[in-house]
Amino acid sequence: MSQLSTGLGRREKQPRSSPSVAPLAVPPQEAARLLSLGMWRIYQLMRAGELDSYQEGRARRITMASIHARMARQLAAARNDGWRQIAPNPAQHRKVREESEAQ
Repeated sequence: MSQLSTGLGRREKQPRSSPSVAPLAVPPQEAARLLSLGMWRIYQLMRAGELDSYQEGRARRITMASIHARMARQLAAARNDGWRQIAPNPAQHRKVREESEAQ
């Protein structure tokens, strides 16, 4: 039986890996995408020790644990700086403020 009978190519027949398994480490490019940062900043953070990385052959990998830890540090710093959560309904917030100013 030929491959033409199913209409699927060789790549489409291969089993796909489960997306539910989270990686333990990612390449710098993926870390940059996850953190919404540029590659220059990712390498700067690795040099500063804020992101843990290791080399596997010629490939550099950044641990997901260090990415999560950086996010936690950034959120804690934002809270300490007095950053407040945005009001869920700005129109309602404006009404309350206008009423208090009128009195």
